[in-house]
Amino acid sequence: MLSSVERLLAEKGVEAGVEAVVYFPVRRPEYVVLVSRLRQGVKVLREPGLHVYLVDKSDFVDDVYNSSYAEVFAHRLLLPHTVVKGEELMQILEKTYRRETVRQLLKDLVAAHKYAAVNLVVEPRYFLLEKVRRIVETFPLLRSDFSNILLDERGFEDAASELVSEGLLNRVDGGYSPTLEAVKKFEKLSVLSGLEPLRRINLIKLSKLFSLLVFEAASNLSSQSPTLPDPEQHIHLRTSRGLQPLSKQLDIMEFVREYFGEEGHVKRVGGLFNSTYVIEVGSEKLFAKRYMSWTDVKWVAARIWTAWIKDFSINPSTRLAKEIYFLDFLRGHGFYTPEIIHVNWRDKILYTTYVEGETLLDAWLEKNPERDVFAEEVGHVLASVHRVGGRLGDCKPESFIKTSDGKIFITDVEQASFDGDPAWDLMELIFYPGHYLEADEAASLAEHVVKGYANVGDTGVIARCLKTSYVRTMSLWTPPWVVKEISDRVKHFLKA
Repeated sequence: MLSSVERLLAEKGVEAGVEAVVYFPVRRPEYVVLVSRLRQGVKVLREPGLHVYLVDKSDFVDDVYNSSYAEVFAHRLLLPHTVVKGEELMQILEKTYRRETVRQLLKDLVAAHKYAAVNLVVEPRYFLLEKVRRIVETFPLLRSDFSNILLDERGFEDAASELVSEGLLNRVDGGYSPTLEAVKKFEKLSVLSGLEPLRRINLIKLSKLFSLLVFEAASNLSSQSPTLPDPEQHIHLRTSRGLQPLSKQLDIMEFVREYFGEEGHVKRVGGLFNSTYVIEVGSEKLFAKRYMSWTDVKWVAARIWTAWIKDFSINPSTRLAKEIYFLDFLRGHGFYTPEIIHVNWRDKILYTTYVEGETLLDAWLEKNPERDVFAEEVGHVLASVHRVGGRLGDCKPESFIKTSDGKIFITDVEQASFDGDPAWDLMELIFYPGHYLEADEAASLAEHVVKGYANVGDTGVIARCLKTSYVRTMSLWTPPWVVKEISDRVKHFLKA
C-alpha cells in the first residue's frame, strides 16, 4: 500500500517536498501527507481502495496551533494512526494539540464552575470526548470520523500531567482537579471563552476547502448517525458520600427517593427571599438550598446599597460554587461545616447535612444564660477563619450554629472569598443583630464578639470595623441609636 502512495507522490512531482506521512486505518486506507509549499493548501489523490490527502505543512501546523482551519486537519490527530515519516514533527504536533485542548477545556470548566471547579475530579477521557463533541457540533459531517472506533485518551493523560507541572491541575485518584491557582487565573473568563479559537479561523482558506470537505465527509456518512459518549459522565464532584457524576441532576423528591428509597417530608424554611428547605426522612434531617437568580431582590438591594464598599456576588452559579468550595476549604482547616451530599448544578440546588442547634442570634433573642460565652466563641472562630485567609463576605449571627455537644458550625458561605477586608465580616456580625435587639443587648453581644476576636485576631481589624463607610451600610437595618451604642462599647473595649 505504501508503494502505491509513493508512486502517486512521484506522479504529482511532490515526493521531494514530503515532510511527514501518516497512515489512518479508518474505514479505508487513508494517508495524510504533509508537503512543504503546497500552493492549493490541500489536495486529494484517489485510487480504488486508497485516499491520499496532500496538505501544506504550514497550514496543518497553523491549524494545530491556531485552529486556523477550524481543526478540520488537526482533529485527525485524535484518530488512531501510524506515523510513516516525520515522526519527530508529528510527535510535537500531537503533544501540542492535546496540551492546548486540555488547557482550553480547563479554562472552560473553571469559567463555568468558578471555585467549585477545585472540587471536580476530571478523568483524562473527558478531555478527549469533550473535544470530539465540540468538533462534531461545529462540523456534524465529521461525526463519521469518530464512530465505531476506540479513541485513545493516553495522550491526554500526558497533556494533563504537563498542566500539573504548571500548577494548574492536581493529580488525584482516577483523574485531575483544577487548582486554586487555576481558578484565580481563569474564573473571570466568559463561559463562551471556548469560542475564542473561532476568531482565528482563516475563513478565506477554509471556504476554498469547504466543498472538498463536504464531499469527502458526505461520502462517509452511514444511514444511522452514531451516538457519541457523554463527556460529563467522566467529570465527578467530591461529596461526603463519595464521587458524584456531574451529569447526575436530582430535584428534591428525586434526591429523596435516590438516597433513602422513600418519600420524605419537605418543608420550606427561611424568609421571603430565602429558598431553603429541610428534608425529613424518618429521624434524619437534610438541608437543601436553591440558589436564586439575579432577580433575587435581597442580593440586588445589597449590591446597590454597598456599591463601592462591598461587592456581593449575585450570579447563582458563582454563589453555589463558592458555597461548595468554602464549605470544603473551611472543613479542611479544622472548622465545622455542613457536609455536601449532592449537587444539582443545572438547577443550582445544594444538598447538605442538617445542623441541629441554636444560632448566635437565637441565643440572644431567647436570653440564653450562656450567650456571652457563645458570642466570644464566635468571635474566636471568625478570627481563626481570617487567620487562614478566608473572608465570609455575608457574616451574620445566624450563620453560626452551636450544637448540643458544643461545636460551632459555620454555614451560609455563598459570599465567601479570599479577597477584601476582614473588618467587613466583623462589622456585619456585630452591627446586624442590632436590628433585632435592644441597644444594650446588641452592644453587649458586640463587646463579647470582639473580646473573643481579640484573643487570636488582629485588634486593627476591630478598629477598622468601625469605619464610617462600613457602619453606614447598616443604617437600613439597625437604628442609629443602637449603632451608636455598639460603636461606643467597642471603642471602650479597644481603650481598655
